[in-house]
Amino acid sequence: MTFGLLIRELKTRFGSYRLGYAWALLDPLLMISLFSVVFGMRSQSGFGGVPAQVFITAGYLPFIFFNKVVNQLKSAVRANMGLFCYRQVTPFATFVARFMLEAMVGMIVGCILVLGLLWFGFDAIPADPLELALGYFLLMIFSFSLGIVFCVIGTLVPEADKFLSLLMMPLMFISCVMYPLATIPTQYQHWFLWNPLVHAIELIRCGWIEGYVSPSVSWIYLSSVTLLLLTFAMSCYRLSHRRLIAS
Repeated sequence: MTFGLLIRELKTRFGSYRLGYAWALLDPLLMISLFSVVFGMRSQSGFGGVPAQVFITAGYLPFIFFNKVVNQLKSAVRANMGLFCYRQVTPFATFVARFMLEAMVGMIVGCILVLGLLWFGFDAIPADPLELALGYFLLMIFSFSLGIVFCVIGTLVPEADKFLSLLMMPLMFISCVMYPLATIPTQYQHWFLWNPLVHAIELIRCGWIEGYVSPSVSWIYLSSVTLLLLTFAMSCYRLSHRRLIAS
């Protein structure tokens, strides 16, 4: 059943666009190119001594994955409401299907972009693949959990859906996507460190970029917040899954 939902999501998501599946690559490629041009005018020292293209790719790819997973899961129940007349189709199955699609698309797009950077002569090979994979794993669980929470809130309280959408907009600017945490004055860094995305993106950069160090971020903090959010999300779903279908 999950595989069938996955195929349906794949056709629905990309089949209606003239560019089709290519848009999944063009979207992050255009954004990374734009930000590389805009922010690349500063010296490499402003990006931890690495080219702007590699630095921004290492930060933007995790963020766009997070953003798409949360937004897709947030609308999963509403978009598949007509399928819940079949008993084997559950809201959780739609969550898993959409998450799997975003994970596969994100992995393919990431590999293509890394190969493109290598083609143009940039050193884009991850310095520590294990650390990079662990950072992405925690980000994936965090995104999945937050998407479920937003879906439950937005479905049961429709008025909150617009607020949740607005909440996502400023996250890119306060999550160290386009700049290192070290460039923020020390007296203000503790405010940014409350944001789990800052820890995830900086830790992913540490695993991706050789010699990149971000001493203020913590694996323990990111893991703890992710585990708590996952527990909360599963509890929310368990208590309201019947109301999601009936709403």
